Amino acid sequence: MVKRLKGRNKYKMYLALKENKALQSYLPYTVRWSKQNFYRMLKKYRSLVVKPRNGRQGQRIYFVNKTKKKYVVHINKIKKVFKTRKDVFNYLSQFTRKRKFIIQEEIDLARIDGKRFDFRIIIQRLSRKDNWVVNGIIARKAGKGYKVTNKRRHGIVLPLQEAMNKLNINEEVKVSKVKEVKDTAHLAAVTLGRSFPNQRIFGVDIGMKENGSLYIFELNRWPLIAGFKGLKDQTQYKKIIEYKRKAKKS
Repeated sequence: MVKRLKGRNKYKMYLALKENKALQSYLPYTVRWSKQNFYRMLKKYRSLVVKPRNGRQGQRIYFVNKTKKKYVVHINKIKKVFKTRKDVFNYLSQFTRKRKFIIQEEIDLARIDGKRFDFRIIIQRLSRKDNWVVNGIIARKAGKGYKVTNKRRHGIVLPLQEAMNKLNINEEVKVSKVKEVKDTAHLAAVTLGRSFPNQRIFGVDIGMKENGSLYIFELNRWPLIAGFKGLKDQTQYKKIIEYKRKAKKS
């Protein structure tokens, strides 16, 4: 039985997506924030992402990297170095006491011009009876010194084709990878849409490793579409707006 969800709880959304076996390989391992989970995740992975369970616009996202002799915490353009995992936990705890956080394995993203990048896909439906449709897809490149690709954190928006042309892959692989991105976003929306039957739009964030493996970072129920408006070609933006207008009347 499908569980109905409310709000923007990323952990519950992760669990709902995980129920679909076809999506499990696309999901970075994610757990709730706790001391035990943090230590266990540090033991299992070299790099972690600690972020608010209900966060948005790239706020309060901490990247924790483990080396042989130290731990580095990266937030926006700031880096803090710690000697022990306890020191890292104590540092992060001053923020996690006030809000609920989750811990996620960090995915080593592919790069464009030396900067990490991911995909933002806008997928919509006019009513709960209609099919989900991919109406927009862009690439987002991290700004200088940043790990997050969010535009509010100085990320740079690129048209999909321009981004794909910057990758060292042949045309056949490009076409195949774009199709996989769209198909994965579509399946994620169909899956999560069952938990949010009144939902008409999702912003799906998907990252890609250098080897081409894709990972779903999250689905946003209230995605910003300013990145599409900033493109020279307004076709996708107009289609997204038109769908939103029609969906309000359905």
